[in-house]
Amino acid sequence: MQINSIWGSKKKISFWDKLFRRNKNIAKELSTPDIIGKNCQGLLLGNHNLKSFLFSTDMALIENNDADAILAVYPFPPSPKIIKTLIDFSGKPVVCGVGGGKTKGKKSLEMAIYAEEMKASGIIVNIPFENKDIKKIRQKVSIPIFATVATSDFDFLKNRIEAGVNVFHVSGGTNTNMIVKEITAKFPGFPVMATGGKSLTDIDESINAGSKAIVLSPPSNKDLFKTIMDKYRDTF
Repeated sequence: MQINSIWGSKKKISFWDKLFRRNKNIAKELSTPDIIGKNCQGLLLGNHNLKSFLFSTDMALIENNDADAILAVYPFPPSPKIIKTLIDFSGKPVVCGVGGGKTKGKKSLEMAIYAEEMKASGIIVNIPFENKDIKKIRQKVSIPIFATVATSDFDFLKNRIEAGVNVFHVSGGTNTNMIVKEITAKFPGFPVMATGGKSLTDIDESINAGSKAIVLSPPSNKDLFKTIMDKYRDTF
């Protein structure tokens, strides 16, 4: 599979691992890079130390990937059906999107409460979300609140923390690793995870910058099928 260097191959399993694997997970088609498990410190959510998050709501991709957790964010209003279905289906921690630019206020509060009732491991809000609404959510739910950020501005981040945010998810495009480094310098010890980029080098740089977990964007079904169909066409 040559989608990109992140998803290029399955993890190799030794004879002894196969012999004594018992309760270990079976290798998945889209295996997360070894560098994450080896070098990431991880984020502690409940009893789970999470090092890799799959950025997806696609059940086929979730089923065939071995990331530690799911980041369920999508460009539509948060859906109770999606929240419940993903939590029931995934069999691993799910962090659910509850608001951003389109959804806020009472609707986001209702979705946050519902996500906690459905046993979500956390909720996440996007960049435009207002601190006053984060405060209202913090008063009603006990699960961690993640906030996507694209800046290292001290006052912006400090206000987010004071409102009740527990983890920053840095998604700053080409500036992501620089932002992670600056946040960890300004707020030592505060949990930060980052979007991992498209290469192992990007992931390594994010970890070295201070990211405790990596968010991975999987290849699309279209890209996966293109690779498979190209192989089939060449065969026949």
